[in-house]
Amino acid sequence: MTRKEWKIQAARRLACTDAPALTAQLLLCHVLGIDRVALIAHSEEAVPEEVEARLEDLLARRSSGEPLAYILGSREFYGRDFAVDEHTLIPRPETEHLIETALELFDRRGMADAPLRFLDLGTGSGCIAVTLAAERPAWRGTAVDISSGALEKARQNAASNGAELSFLLADFTQPLPFEPASFDLVVSNPPYISEEEYAELDAGVRDFEPRSALVPGPEGMEHPRAVEAAARLLLKPGGLFLMEHGWLQGAACRELCHEDFWSDVHTGLDLAGKDRFLFAVRTEKK
Repeated sequence: MTRKEWKIQAARRLACTDAPALTAQLLLCHVLGIDRVALIAHSEEAVPEEVEARLEDLLARRSSGEPLAYILGSREFYGRDFAVDEHTLIPRPETEHLIETALELFDRRGMADAPLRFLDLGTGSGCIAVTLAAERPAWRGTAVDISSGALEKARQNAASNGAELSFLLADFTQPLPFEPASFDLVVSNPPYISEEEYAELDAGVRDFEPRSALVPGPEGMEHPRAVEAAARLLLKPGGLFLMEHGWLQGAACRELCHEDFWSDVHTGLDLAGKDRFLFAVRTEKK
């Protein structure tokens, strides 16, 4: 069977999944160790039997609903590849908005090359912290996660993307070993899905991505509440707080940011036009 023939056959078998033709192409490139240009240029080459056997296994995994990112072992985020596995959530495009907002704000403040300190709470694969550190090498970041498996993956991604970071294995719902008012930026994409919402999630998410990185408790606001408390304590006056949240949690997250401690509190929208991000600036310490 040629590469072209295998790709056509595989796409038919994946017809009930997202982007079956592209998925077939990516699986073939992954196993052959080539890019899509080379695949197209040499589409008439035969697929060796041992390669077909491995491809068959990957097809079965994708057909079962396993996300393609876990099968390939990586996902692109902000133009970089990030290794992912069962310990980490798969990075989503909407989270890139947190990166863009942080970069734009501090660039406007003239701090693009300043050694500012940032904290990423619940780092997972490290996509937020690694991207910030790679985009702004002068910044000094610390990535925090309660999962040793996730933190190891974040370390791997920092190394592969040339980002210098510190890492802390810790529960951000408990006191962290940092001095108050010691960070310029606190950013987080914490677990925020309620038990009720979790039951309605797509099976590809519910059955494969780590539940602990999705559900903080019955309500869904348990971790956003803890993140705001940490940011309130650890940000300098004028520091920026950025947090992703559920699309129905915009008002609840804004209410966390009392006017005694926060200014310029507002909600940002995701790519679908839904509430998704909390933005706030720390006022003078109280």
